[in-house]
Amino acid sequence: MNIPNSKIVDIRLPSEWLEFGILEGSHLITYANLSGKVNPLFVSSVENIFKKDDEFYLMCATATRSKEALKLLQKHGFKAVKEIRGGAYYYEKMGAKFDKFDL
Repeated sequence: MNIPNSKIVDIRLPSEWLEFGILEGSHLITYANLSGKVNPLFVSSVENIFKKDDEFYLMCATATRSKEALKLLQKHGFKAVKEIRGGAYYYEKMGAKFDKFDL
């Protein structure tokens, strides 16, 4: 996969960014908290970055949350949103470079 980092929305938790690192230039927007409650600002935060017909990708740790977030964004009219299958762990194995993240 050769996706520009600027086309990736990293929906993991801040604790995961700290532990695993981030893709420099990606957009960090948490989808849900630890208990699974969806971030009420998630959709509007994505809308501030991408238009409804822009192609972009969602990434979580293992692709579980990205599937849920994908459905939510599609329900809100995003037509070209996709997910990074396998999530951050798989994406790293495919050669993506994750940088250290500091709060």
